[in-house]
Amino acid sequence: MASLPLIRISPSEFQFAQSRTGYTSRLRLTSLQHQAVGFKFKTNAPQKFLVKPVVFSLTNKGATVDVVVKSTSPITDVDRFLIQTVALAPEEAEDLDSAKWRTLDPSRIMEDLIYCTMARRRSSVSSVSSQGSAPPPANLNMAALSYVYDPYSYQGQSQYLDEKTGQKLAVGLAKRLYSVLPGIDISEISWPEFALFATTCFILGFLLPLVRLMLF
Repeated sequence: MASLPLIRISPSEFQFAQSRTGYTSRLRLTSLQHQAVGFKFKTNAPQKFLVKPVVFSLTNKGATVDVVVKSTSPITDVDRFLIQTVALAPEEAEDLDSAKWRTLDPSRIMEDLIYCTMARRRSSVSSVSSQGSAPPPANLNMAALSYVYDPYSYQGQSQYLDEKTGQKLAVGLAKRLYSVLPGIDISEISWPEFALFATTCFILGFLLPLVRLMLF
């Protein structure tokens, strides 16, 4: 018989956003059980990531906790986390930490992989229930996390327009200006060219009426 899921993980992966200080991601864990549930995170790059909380217990159904991860290094396709979950007795859940976790029977612990990606604009948010359905590959070396960071320094996950988007905006604006001048090739345009053209139009806008007044 399949094991009942212990927690819900939302989103189903760590989606990192870049900021001035590095890369940040967070996900929310929600308990699906009336009894206490504990979890612990491991990763294949323990020196790269700062995580809080690493070990925690959710004492009742519907209880939630936000897990926040930071890194100063770029996120790669091989970066991933292993979340271990276990149903706990009340005395086990009290003051749960790494030392207390090591005393638990390993056969009770379920494991799921959580992958790392860079956040995409307008991406749909999905969730997954952790029930030990995706054990890690045998050759995947997961190490316990020992680094944490201050969650109050979290500044949110920002999204920025990339360079190509800025170029598209420039081309769109330039097309509108160029449309009044037939015979001009607008297939290629750069920011300096656009600035030069806009400045020329600005100057001509003042000079042409003046010339017309002088001649006529």
